[in-house]
This record gives sequence, structure tokens and C-alpha cells, in this order.
Amino acid sequence: MSSAGPPVSCDAVLLDATGTLFRPWPSVGAVYAAVAAEHGVTAVPEALEAGFRAAWRRRAPRRFADDPECRTSDAQEKAWWRAAVAATFEHAGLPDPGDACFEAIFERFAEAACWRLFPDVEPVLACLRQAGLCVGVVSNFDSRLHRICAGLGLAQRVDFVVASAEVGHGKPARQIFDIAVREAGTPAARTLMVGDSPRDDVAGARAAGCLALWLDRSRPPSPHALPDLSRLPPLLGI
Repeated sequence: MSSAGPPVSCDAVLLDATGTLFRPWPSVGAVYAAVAAEHGVTAVPEALEAGFRAAWRRRAPRRFADDPECRTSDAQEKAWWRAAVAATFEHAGLPDPGDACFEAIFERFAEAACWRLFPDVEPVLACLRQAGLCVGVVSNFDSRLHRICAGLGLAQRVDFVVASAEVGHGKPARQIFDIAVREAGTPAARTLMVGDSPRDDVAGARAAGCLALWLDRSRPPSPHALPDLSRLPPLLGI
């Protein structure tokens, strides 16, 4: 089955969070700069945005590189983000903003105001639920994910939320998909994962015996991916 190919039959849909359901608002760089200013650090949002993207490209692929089970926890996630924030400021030509600034940045991103749902999310979730499908969120995230989902109105639109730091394993490890499948109460072969990472969401889910579709919101998107979530219901025949 190709990522966006023939019709898919399933009983449950698992959705990634960041990049799939919502995105930072107005941008990571803008939030970092605003919080930094509150701590006496002057920074240009665009420079921090570029710094974040550079730090992410270098750090994200190595996040679980030495651990095939992708073991994690809230403490590990927070430590990872502490180093990522320092690297972001370094790439922007700025010194480490310090622990107090980091704590404020970390807490700010627990607020729904720093995130925006993609416009296709609410109608597609409604469609999936009306079709009788179980819907869950499965994300490489810490426990802040629940506050974000509640604040964005997602918690009431899905059946469950699985955050990697809370279950101890991140995608693409099999364990987090096994946990999500148990939450859904459906066989893995009847459970569909949809997300924006070919490695974490698609390859990881398929290795765990689930179905998977790649979502690519970039413009132009890959011809092998869903360009947005509105294309999902027709593939499911609903």
C-alpha cells in the first residue's frame, strides 16, 4: 500500500500531533523572542526561527538514535528541550538564555495560545467520529500535550491521547504503537496511523503491524503523501 494510494479499511485512526493536527503560533522563533524579551534578552524572531530549524535538523534525528526502544520520560524530554533551546540561541548568534528563560519558554508552550489547529482538523475529526471510528492522538511529546489538546478543543474530539513521555517509549518504537492499539481496542491490522514523519509515523506504525499514511503539509507536498487531512475521509470511504 502506498502512502496515499488505494482505499483503506480500518476501525481506528491514530493521529500525530505537531505538524499533523496543530502547529506553533505564530512561530517558534516569535514565542522564543517574546519570552526572551521578558528576561532581558533582545532577539530577532526570524533569527531564532532559523536557529530553531537548524537545531532541529541536527538534533531531532539523534533523539533516540542509540536506543531502539526509544525510552523516554518527562524528565528526559525536558532535558532534551533545554539543550535544544540553547542550540537554537547559539545558531542565532546569541548566548544561552539561562535556566529561568528556558523554564518560561517550556511553560509557554504548554499553553494552547502558542498553538493553532490546521483548518482541516475539526471537520475531519467530526467526520471520523460520525463514521464510528475510534480516534486517538499518538505523539512524541511530554505531559504538556494534554493541556494543549484540552485548550485547543481536541480532547473532546478524540477518544484518547498517548504522549511518549508518559508511556515511556517514543515513535518509531513498537511499544508506543502497541499501547495505542490497546487503547483503541482494535487489531493492529485494523488501526491506521497518520502523521508527518515517514520514519516515526509511517515506518514505525507499519513495523508494529498497523496501517499507515504519510501526511505532508509542505508546499508542494510529496506525490506519495496526503497533502492535508481533508483527503483522509475519501480514502476511508466515508
